[in-house]
Amino acid sequence: MVEPAGVYFYIRSGVLLSGVLLGDRYKVLRKLGEGGEGEIYVARDLELRRNVAIKFQNPRAFESTQSYASYGKFIKQEYDRLGFVKSIQGIPQVFDNGTFGRNNRQYLVMELVDGVTFTHWISEHHPVPAEAAVSAVGQLCEILVRLHAARYVHRDVTPNNAMVQLDGRIRLLDVGISVSTGTLNTDGGGSPGYAAPEQFDPTAKLTPQADVFAIGALLFKMLAPQLPYSGEEHPVRSDAVPFPQGLAVEMSDSLRSLALAMISLDPGERPSAAEVLRDLQPMLPVFDSPASPKATCPDPTAPYRLGLSMP
Repeated sequence: MVEPAGVYFYIRSGVLLSGVLLGDRYKVLRKLGEGGEGEIYVARDLELRRNVAIKFQNPRAFESTQSYASYGKFIKQEYDRLGFVKSIQGIPQVFDNGTFGRNNRQYLVMELVDGVTFTHWISEHHPVPAEAAVSAVGQLCEILVRLHAARYVHRDVTPNNAMVQLDGRIRLLDVGISVSTGTLNTDGGGSPGYAAPEQFDPTAKLTPQADVFAIGALLFKMLAPQLPYSGEEHPVRSDAVPFPQGLAVEMSDSLRSLALAMISLDPGERPSAAEVLRDLQPMLPVFDSPASPKATCPDPTAPYRLGLSMP
């Protein structure tokens, strides 16, 4: 379909194509990926002459106008929350938001992270070398310590919501379903396999320990052939064991003990992100140490070895 003169976009089968101009400022270049809450594109900020990332609400399918508008609230919430946590290092900056098209499709404009998702990185290097996995978790803990100090629980730390920059530094994405610490978990939230058991309990108050469970699961995702509690239905039984067939993975005793504590079914038995970071310190690479011959690309050990600060 050809749009009227002066409008630099078109829609085909509900898919947004390159060439869209948003707010007379952001020209969409290409699609990066998609998730449960939206699609991510690279766009050019014509005013500041830089590339940015734009997260769009998923295209409208058969929803009513009211339902579609309500689904867009997650994009708006993410914009509001990213604005609140913009001072937290490791979380991408948010620049702008708006709506697009006759369905008022929500979008937000963010800092473009030059790197790959954990999903891609893990698939390329699985099982991830232990030093790289520990470095990745260490960097995530540094971000979460700051987020938790601001009294926020991320609620969805997964391989799709974390990226490794090309220089090895980690970024934590998608704070759209984050909540204040102590919030009742009335609307659920979180991704199966990474969401803590209490995230499936509508009477539970969420604490930062929910994020610790997620990064514990992520650690096993990097090192082990399966996620903890695989095959268990939610909510997980209180007597369930994380690896009923045993844990076939090479891990030091100290790392194994810490990782198992992180995925305890009882949030009171999990360490805090600060405690995890403290216990990981002896396992992290030291400044000015050489890269491992088995280093991944990108290499999350690099910030520790080279003394790079958190972005």
